[in-house]
Amino acid sequence: MKSIKIAISLIFIAGLVAAFARETLGYPPLLAKAKKFGAKDCTFCHVDPEGGPPWNERGQWLIKEKERRGAETVDVEWLADYKPGKVEAQKPADAAKATDAAKADDKKPSTPAAPAGKVDPKTFDDFVGEYEAPIGILVITHEGDKLFGQPKGDTKQELKPEDDGSFTVTNVGAKIRFNRDEKGKVIEFVINLNDQEMKGKKIK
Repeated sequence: MKSIKIAISLIFIAGLVAAFARETLGYPPLLAKAKKFGAKDCTFCHVDPEGGPPWNERGQWLIKEKERRGAETVDVEWLADYKPGKVEAQKPADAAKATDAAKADDKKPSTPAAPAGKVDPKTFDDFVGEYEAPIGILVITHEGDKLFGQPKGDTKQELKPEDDGSFTVTNVGAKIRFNRDEKGKVIEFVINLNDQEMKGKKIK
C-alpha cells in the first residue's frame, strides 16, 4: 500500500513539473499582452506554437532586452520598441537612450525583492498564506524552523533557504523568491524553473 502511495506521489510531482513547465513557457498573460502587437499565438515570439525555446527573432530580441535592462522578467510592452532585424546589440546612441530610460524607470515605485542573505526562520511567518499562480493555488506553511510549499490538496515540499535570500524547491529543481511591497508586506512570489519565471500573487 505504501509503495502505491509513493508511486501516486511521484506521478503527481512529474505532472506538476510538466504543467509548470508548459505554463511558464507559454504563459497566457504574456500572449494576452502581445495580442495588441499583433500576436495570434505563441509563434509570435516562439518557434513552437506551445512556447518555450527556441525563440524566433522577436523572442530573441525580448530576451536580449531583458538582459540589457537587467530586468528579472520579460515585459511584452517592450515590443513597442521592437524593429525587425534589430536583434544585434544596440548602437552606443541607442544604449545611451536606454540608460536614460532605465534611470527614469528607477524613479518609479517598484516591488522590493527579498534582501540578500539567507532568510531568518523567525520571519517565515511573513510568507505563510495562499498564492494564486497560473498553475493553481500554492499554500505556504511554516512548521518549526522549516517552510513548506504545497499545491492545494496535494503533497507539500520543503522550501530550503539559500544564501541569496531565495528558496529551493528540491523536488523540481526550482527557485522561489518572495517579494514585499514598500511597507515590507509579502505580496507575491516568483518561481524560476529552467530559466522561465512565473509569479504568484498572495491572496490570503
